[in-house]
Amino acid sequence: MLLQIIFILFSIYLWFQYKFLYWKKLGFSHVPGKIPVGSGSDVGSKEHLCDFLKREYDKFKNISPAFGVYFMTKPVLVPTDPELIRDIFVRNFETFHERGLSFCEKADPLSQHLFFKNGQEWKDLRGKLTQVFTSGRMKMMFPNVLEKSDNMINYLKSCAEINDALEMKEVFSSFTTEVIADVAFGFLTECIDNPNNEFRRMGNAVFEPTAMEHIKLFFIMSYGRLASFLGIGLNRKATIKFFMGIVQDVLKFREDNQVHRNDFLQLLINMKNSENETMTFNEIAAASFGFFLAGYETSSSTMTFCAYELALNQNIQEKIRLEISQVLLKYNGKVTYEAIMEMKYLDMVFNETLRKYPVIDVQRRKSVKDFKIPNTNLVIPAETIIMIPVYALQNDERFWENPDKFDPERFTQEEIAKRHPFCYIPFSEGPRQCIGMRFGQMQTKIGIVKLLMNFKIQPCEKTTIPMKFVPNAVFQTPIGGMWLKIEKL
Repeated sequence: MLLQIIFILFSIYLWFQYKFLYWKKLGFSHVPGKIPVGSGSDVGSKEHLCDFLKREYDKFKNISPAFGVYFMTKPVLVPTDPELIRDIFVRNFETFHERGLSFCEKADPLSQHLFFKNGQEWKDLRGKLTQVFTSGRMKMMFPNVLEKSDNMINYLKSCAEINDALEMKEVFSSFTTEVIADVAFGFLTECIDNPNNEFRRMGNAVFEPTAMEHIKLFFIMSYGRLASFLGIGLNRKATIKFFMGIVQDVLKFREDNQVHRNDFLQLLINMKNSENETMTFNEIAAASFGFFLAGYETSSSTMTFCAYELALNQNIQEKIRLEISQVLLKYNGKVTYEAIMEMKYLDMVFNETLRKYPVIDVQRRKSVKDFKIPNTNLVIPAETIIMIPVYALQNDERFWENPDKFDPERFTQEEIAKRHPFCYIPFSEGPRQCIGMRFGQMQTKIGIVKLLMNFKIQPCEKTTIPMKFVPNAVFQTPIGGMWLKIEKL
């Protein structure tokens, strides 16, 4: 029996060593794999994925246009050259149009949204949803977002006089939850100052997975087809039941009572009730849930890091506040869609926030056929998973002088023209660029404008300086929360 155990363990060791020869055989620079987790042994325990990729990116960026890593035994390619990234996103999109994510629809119908779809299914669904995210539709939803921002400001006013510091990540997350619950589900909910709100708890369940859920996610990301075959779903059963139930109840209420609202869900209902019946119930539920995922955590994180940098850079805070007051003079002091679009420095601050803290810090693609990297002898094989290291790229001193500095002036038209267009890709690029980009920008900018109209933001003793990220968070999340001091103007 002892010999059998030794033989089995030795066989496993040889199997891992064979798997870890993959990138060497192909001639790619690579990070060696370690049994059993692969290259990033500390990812999720001691460091965030974006920190790991940036450290390795910095080692290889002047050596090779891409380097290999291993997640468990799964080989993953990480590009370092913006020209190769342009090939992947745009010029050779037909080779890299998939994300390489596969989920079992029966086990998890909510995962069948646009972000996870591939091939013709993605193309068809993208075509249906494109009409929902026009500038005209954004104007239509603007009042909904504005109303929720007023709720946030009223809450902050009540807190400012009695608190030395506030955990702003929670405040912003509550604000965006109220917005998305309203426009994506037609569901009015009060989340601010109510952490036990069911919508908030369900949001946290998605973005704060348990240790076992991290393992499941890691397995799905690495072995998607096997996970789909085994019927492994991404979301908890309680999460699926909650969101599917809300969509079902709202659809029934609106159809029974002939209720129409200017929101995202209504546009999907209209498509469902059209002559072509272009949206099924499951597609509506999944699209609403995808909108929740895309608009809840992403916008609240951007607001969080923007407030952090404005607190640390009072001169920038005053400059943007001055622009807000000057622009609003033209609109009788009212925050309108047109006024927000006119605030150019606000846009520069928004872009610089996403440069330094990209919410989707790693973009994922998969090759569907072999691709030879131009001007090299390197070939990316079919079925290769590719991770675009957005955080590393946008903090690379090759493209950004003193990248640790928060400097909105990087986004003047003159500075933008000097840079390679694919070294700034917070919303991705090409046909799979984020379809909800306009809504995310609008929601975030409204929140920041309302905040600066009413408060001065300052750091406090509990503010994390320099910034450090929670290792096992899905997105970049500040360790200990985002504690800031706000003072009424």
